[in-house]
Amino acid sequence: MPSLRRVLEGGVVLRRAETPADYRACQDAQRKAWGISEDGYVIPAATMVGANLHGGLVLGAFEPDGAAVAMSFGFLGRVEGRTCLYSQLTGVVPGRQSLGLGREMKLLQRDFARAEGLETIAWAFDPLQSGNARFNLAKLGARVRRYVDDMYGPRTDALNAGVPTDRVIAEWDVAVEPEPVADPGDAPSLIATRDGLPTAVAAPATDRLWLPIPRDVAALRKSRPEAAEAWRKAVRQAMASAFAAGYEAAGFLRDADPRCGYILRRRITD
Repeated sequence: MPSLRRVLEGGVVLRRAETPADYRACQDAQRKAWGISEDGYVIPAATMVGANLHGGLVLGAFEPDGAAVAMSFGFLGRVEGRTCLYSQLTGVVPGRQSLGLGREMKLLQRDFARAEGLETIAWAFDPLQSGNARFNLAKLGARVRRYVDDMYGPRTDALNAGVPTDRVIAEWDVAVEPEPVADPGDAPSLIATRDGLPTAVAAPATDRLWLPIPRDVAALRKSRPEAAEAWRKAVRQAMASAFAAGYEAAGFLRDADPRCGYILRRRITD
């Protein structure tokens, strides 16, 4: 087993949780990262301990005083018949979100999965969050093949309150280094917009498809909630239809054009 320990800037140590104090610190990090006000949404320490000792992985980014500024929680699961590490959550507390802690945690998860003989790490994310989508697909090289309607039901935390929790499932092949996906060029779009409001449209059966999303859905949800909801519905319909037709989201582009969206391609099967 490789060392699941990295010393980062400022004396922060990224490592596996080991003690009761570590698990409590990880719970505090959850509350801060997600703006959780109800203890029912914080993963119980006993659950984290059980997973960590029996095939799962709980990581924390601990400061010298023992406080955690980031954490992740994963357990063994299955995706398409394969045993995987399912990463239930990875979060960084406010004020520490530009230090690369999320990436470092993903890389440690990859080291763990490889050492355990696991081929895949899977996790869920909001398909309208362009920053997460770019990190997951363009930086890590994960792929998306499944859309789950309102996965968690109503939530009250600061990030999800009042919004249906639609999610897509990222699948990361830990044996493969990320490769850039070709620019979509003039690939047909799965979304048409009129007066700023999107509609899912049928697209021809081509090798590549383009699925745009808002650059900043959090701002849109505050300024034009009806438009944000229209985007959620359009992306839900477009993605579900494309996945059912054998496509996968294989890349993400966010540039100064200002293009922002998913690059879909026909799924490659073994």
